[in-house]
Amino acid sequence: MGIGFEVWNGQQTWFWFVVNPHREGGTIGAAISESEAVREARLSIEELCDSIISSGWERSLGNLERYLASLCEAAA
Repeated sequence: MGIGFEVWNGQQTWFWFVVNPHREGGTIGAAISESEAVREARLSIEELCDSIISSGWERSLGNLERYLASLCEAAA
């Protein structure tokens, strides 16, 4: 889906940033270790992907509903 992340450290804290190519910006967070930062970034990506997929399905179902309604109106 073109979603990536960056991890870096500074002053005993690890930071992560997930880039959202579907909207401007992204999500940033902090963790106590590099592995924890990577884990949190991956979880953030999973949540983002779930949201994108759900949104796509909702839009598709809405389009289908409008199409079927127009068919029913044309048949009446």
